[in-house]
Amino acid sequence: MDERQNGFWMRLLKGAIIGIAAILPGASGGVLAVSMGVYRPVIDAVVGFFKAVKRNALFLLPLGLGGVVGLLATSRLVEWLMANWRMPVMYALIGLVLGGVPSFMKEANQHGFRKRYLFGTAFGIVLILLFAAGDKLITGGQAWPFNGWTAALAGVLIAFGTVIPGISTSFILMYMGLYEPLLSALNSFNIPAMACVAAGAGVTVFATITLVKRMFDRHHGYAYYAVLGLLAGSIVLIFPGFTWSPMQALCLALLIGGFAVTYLLCKPTDAEEKKPA
Repeated sequence: MDERQNGFWMRLLKGAIIGIAAILPGASGGVLAVSMGVYRPVIDAVVGFFKAVKRNALFLLPLGLGGVVGLLATSRLVEWLMANWRMPVMYALIGLVLGGVPSFMKEANQHGFRKRYLFGTAFGIVLILLFAAGDKLITGGQAWPFNGWTAALAGVLIAFGTVIPGISTSFILMYMGLYEPLLSALNSFNIPAMACVAAGAGVTVFATITLVKRMFDRHHGYAYYAVLGLLAGSIVLIFPGFTWSPMQALCLALLIGGFAVTYLLCKPTDAEEKKPA
């Protein structure tokens, strides 16, 4: 197998891992993309797609195919787990999120830590609090109805979670009551609903990716610390609670296990992909 073929299959595998992360509530495909060295090459390939169409398409194709495979291969299992083992799964997923924080912080402090970056964290937390207040005002604390408009909104949130590394928008979807209906629509091949999701995601990606790239390039520390605030706030919103019971012991074990899995998967390496193969 030559180097070009090896690059294709490696990107296919990385795309599958990112796809799995996209469907797992709490896991961030963006963080995994950063840790596996494909986040910046993907952003650059999408932003400059028409400058080198063939090269960028060949780079993005295996990542996209892998993402679809990972998404479809995992969605039915996640739906079953959420229906039957919701609390243990939630603890495991929070562990998955926390396990990616060390790698995320390494990237955030790439140019050194500044105390003023904490204003970004405060901004992220305030943004989540405002979202929670707005959600309660609109729905009275009830789940959002799942229809074409909210499916498109789910696509918008998913796109933000993909384009902005560290944002676990699936937690927000769970808080809104849209996560399980979205999984059900995917597993039942509800084409109209999936088309609305894809439309919302596609428009959001193309409308925001250049702005996001500019923000992370010019205000690296503030951007990452703002995402950290959003992440902390979203965990608080969906935290399932704590009770003294044998089930709680299982939950804590799963939290630790989830942390270990993501930590090892996202463990920073010296070698990163610098450009499309």
